[in-house]
Amino acid sequence: MADLKSLRDDDLMRRGRTALRGGHYTLAHEFLGEFCDRRLRDDAPIPGSVLVDYALSVAYLGDLKEGAEVCHRALALDRRNADAYAALTRIHTLGKSRRKAVEALERGLAVSPRHAGLRALQEELGIRRPPPIPFLPRDHRWNVMLGKLMERLRPRASRAA
Repeated sequence: MADLKSLRDDDLMRRGRTALRGGHYTLAHEFLGEFCDRRLRDDAPIPGSVLVDYALSVAYLGDLKEGAEVCHRALALDRRNADAYAALTRIHTLGKSRRKAVEALERGLAVSPRHAGLRALQEELGIRRPPPIPFLPRDHRWNVMLGKLMERLRPRASRAA
């Protein structure tokens, strides 16, 4: 591996993101950490997308709390960053906090309803649709029966959505 000090910022960022996508979290953490350290040292802003990738590398290495905090910093920079919501959802999923994962996912989908990463996470988490009769409990026989009927009548294309 090349000496991190000799790499340019854009190389650190590119290599870190490539390592993250490849599942090499330690390597991603090293590259992105060096990039962030340089930016902080130079008192330069860190792009929100890089913060999100760094947060994921931290979380995949086991520090879920720090990963979530970094995601929140990215969201403080840009509340409409759907990638940050997707990363936060992934981090909460890693931490087995389904409730927080669903909340982050819903906030992300409110910002960007067609975001591919958020849609994939929604499919993975298996988010339920609201019951057909909302004032009755979900497991009430009328809700169960109507839900099954509506699912059978739903066109195939919308079942995947």
